[in-house]
Amino acid sequence: MSERPLSYEEVTVVRRLIAISAAVLFASALAVAAFAAVDPDQRTVTTGAFQVRWSLTDPEEILGLSWNGSANLTNSWTHPFCPEGGDHEFFGNAWDTYSDGRFRSLVGWGSTGSWDAQGPGGVAIGSADFGCYGTSGTPVDTSYRFFENGNEVNRILVHRRFSFGTTPFSFDLRAYIPRLYPRDQYSLVIHPDARGTGLVTEVGNACEFGCEITNWNSTWFAVHDPISGRGMIVRHAQSANPVALWVDMDGGSATTASESFSWRRPAGSPAPSSRSNRSASTTAASGLRASCCHRAAKPQRARG
Repeated sequence: MSERPLSYEEVTVVRRLIAISAAVLFASALAVAAFAAVDPDQRTVTTGAFQVRWSLTDPEEILGLSWNGSANLTNSWTHPFCPEGGDHEFFGNAWDTYSDGRFRSLVGWGSTGSWDAQGPGGVAIGSADFGCYGTSGTPVDTSYRFFENGNEVNRILVHRRFSFGTTPFSFDLRAYIPRLYPRDQYSLVIHPDARGTGLVTEVGNACEFGCEITNWNSTWFAVHDPISGRGMIVRHAQSANPVALWVDMDGGSATTASESFSWRRPAGSPAPSSRSNRSASTTAASGLRASCCHRAAKPQRARG
């Protein structure tokens, strides 16, 4: 088997989610040109409509996410089984898909490391988690880029690399879990079907322990509030990995926990190298195909 590069995700929070059309994604109303301010002492970034705040103890944990001065749109939770490890559920986790004795945490409770500003619109994080159940000390590098103007304004681009060394990771990988709060408000997940010709609606609360959705074309999904029309679009960058959509809710933090995940590699196949991961990031930004959505009729409820 050839090496499998990691999955990357581009997280885009938008003010309105109207039929998930390209007009929303590139809406000029969202083009608030502002200079990105990165404060390494407080671990905050303010740019455009975003205000993002990280934990001062766990470099990977996003504690606060605000849009145009809104209340906090995310939430965290400390698991009682390992309170010394800090928060277990937070915006930016990386887990596998299990909720039992096979649970693995690559970014979560017990994560420590560095948080550094990278120019006016970037953040670089190096971390590893230890000490709590399912942790392994796998080195993780996460980078964020915030855009000040142009078509990309008010988006967050996330690259994450795991260095497994010579030991294969034999579990499904949820590489980056973006969380919105409260879960009962952002109750739907909308995504294109496997052919890219229709929209499918999933009910998050029907997937308390996670649902694997294979009726998806691996491009994007939206976590959606059907009442206000607000939500978050997550675009998955194309890679050689076989991927599926994971629809989920978490009760501890009362947050949404849907994201794409990479299927486990066959036993004995080589672990990804740092070089292959880094080269994948140069082609990580894949565009949303507007035609996939404009041809959609009514969203259909389905399971993969």
